[in-house]
Amino acid sequence: MGRENRLRSIAVVATADCNLRCRYCYQDAKKPRAVQWPVLRAAIDRLVRSTEREVSLGFVGGEPCLVFPLVRRAVLYAEKSCPGNRRLEFDFVTNGTLLGRREVGFLAAHDCNLQLSFDGVRAAQDLRGKGTFRRLDRLLDRLQLEQPQFFRNRLRIAVTLSTPAIPRLSDSIRYLLQKRAPEIAVSPAMGQAASWHSADIGMLDRQFGPIFESSVRLYADTGRVPLLMFRKQHPDSSHKGHGPLICNVPEARTLTVDVDGQVYACPTFAESYQTFPDTSLRHHLTAMRLGDIRDPELPDRLKGLPAAAKAAGIFHAKETKYSSYGRCADCEYFGTCLVCPMSVAHDPNHADPNRIPDFLCAFSQVMLTYRERFPRQPTTQEILTGRAPVPRLVRELLEATGRRAGPRSGPEA
Repeated sequence: MGRENRLRSIAVVATADCNLRCRYCYQDAKKPRAVQWPVLRAAIDRLVRSTEREVSLGFVGGEPCLVFPLVRRAVLYAEKSCPGNRRLEFDFVTNGTLLGRREVGFLAAHDCNLQLSFDGVRAAQDLRGKGTFRRLDRLLDRLQLEQPQFFRNRLRIAVTLSTPAIPRLSDSIRYLLQKRAPEIAVSPAMGQAASWHSADIGMLDRQFGPIFESSVRLYADTGRVPLLMFRKQHPDSSHKGHGPLICNVPEARTLTVDVDGQVYACPTFAESYQTFPDTSLRHHLTAMRLGDIRDPELPDRLKGLPAAAKAAGIFHAKETKYSSYGRCADCEYFGTCLVCPMSVAHDPNHADPNRIPDFLCAFSQVMLTYRERFPRQPTTQEILTGRAPVPRLVRELLEATGRRAGPRSGPEA
């Protein structure tokens, strides 16, 4: 059975262009190029031939709202082409500034997962796109009012943390919690080496303290854990690593198709919207190119991806990695830390593929320290059978409706 038949997802770079020019974005060479329909159709055809029961088609950029008619055409074609015994999901990644009622209505009608890039309070969001805060603030209000189910079940807020935004991090998370964001993912920006000093880790820790405390209170009251970094529903769910791998790129189960039809193992490899420094790493990434999505020889190249990834020297041997904070092998979070291997390609201060950028290392250390302290969330089964505490507001609702609640969740908040 060909490796291509086990695809789980394909992300299509709908356009290499964007209406914003975020200061910290690794996509430093955006251009007005969009994927053509024959390329997009070929990507869909390859995905729906997968033997996986669940597959997903993603639209990324750039800013995919710039070519939304093409996205609409692709969704309708994929739904028509996908076999009835297969579950097909859609993912749409956007900065939200061009997302109008018509676009939202279509995404909601087709159960698309919406990832909204939004960094929080005005001072933090201005670092992404000056003057965009009010537009996104209103967008969240409109989604809650007009598409409440879509808001609750399909929306994720993606916060990209750059070093200048650290003093606003706790304010930003508090704001997003007040807006009732159902899911919040926080990721450190790449390419921050010039503005980060190893002693700044204390500043990061001071921001995480209030975030942790407010998240614990929210969980005790409502059972909600919007911050993905704190979600721990099973005893062994502490961000397991990939064994000898740092990420799953060499597995070739998730692919990215660029605007020109070229296939990569990750969106961070796509060449239409970024430049890579002329280093040995660039040579290795070139060796990992997979060719055109329409090429019948693509399955053979997929088989060679694991060897090419190993030769690149950034996806394996985690014990050889290090930062200014020490060797990864000596870190207490060695087994759970997941720093993007491609971050080294965007760190101009270091050419060593084993060198982890200090900012990303610091973020992981602080985040995992608080994650470890956060209470594990019981499963629904554990709550219903009385083997786990019931959040205060949930217990009060059950009691008001005459239903029996399980054990209390502890002191009242």
